[in-house]
Amino acid sequence: MNDIAPASVADTAASLLYPLSDGIGSVALVQYVGDDKMIVNAARVSFGGDSDAPLAARDEKLISYLLKNRHGSPFEHNLITFKVICPIFVDRQMVRHRVGVSKNEVSGRYVEVQERDYTPNEFRKQAPSNRQASVADDGTLDQGAAQAIWAHASETAFRAYYELLALGVTREQARGVLPLSLYTESYYTFNVRSLLHFLSLRDHDGAQYETRLYAQAMGELARPLFPVTFAAWAEIGEH
Repeated sequence: MNDIAPASVADTAASLLYPLSDGIGSVALVQYVGDDKMIVNAARVSFGGDSDAPLAARDEKLISYLLKNRHGSPFEHNLITFKVICPIFVDRQMVRHRVGVSKNEVSGRYVEVQERDYTPNEFRKQAPSNRQASVADDGTLDQGAAQAIWAHASETAFRAYYELLALGVTREQARGVLPLSLYTESYYTFNVRSLLHFLSLRDHDGAQYETRLYAQAMGELARPLFPVTFAAWAEIGEH
């Protein structure tokens, strides 16, 4: 049967991406277990048909069949772990997906928070007819003023945080003044079923732009690990 020891990230062509292009926000592939053949074997074991044979054309057809007919459990016998460094407001969109997903995050109770936060390269406008969506600036936003306001808010928040710590206030309370643009870091572990579900919702036209960039990065890192599955998923129009 397949060796299920966690694979080194050195086994993949790419293991680190920067979704926000600022050299801070990142998605790193930490480890993975399983492959397309493991998905096939998990499906075929129900009638004793699992094997050590290399992945064949009939196996690829089976994976496509499983996806089309929403037979999900064979896609759960694997894992992919990412280390994600992202703004808190992005993390809060990601953490909503907990079925089949494990998460551990850096804690501001235990460590002093680093002074690093995300600043958009360009600010967007609120969509006129969709409360949760944004639209590109049509030239009416004062980008310079928006940048200055954002920077002032960030500087004020971090200054207040360090002043509270200097007074002797506990870290777990002092962190309460920090902004949602603060970078946080977490380990996220998905199985393939949960990852495909996550990507279908967060790499979507209706998803928040920054969150979508992170979803795309995670998909890009995972696709070479399960190429047949991702190709079939795209072919049937799930993504």
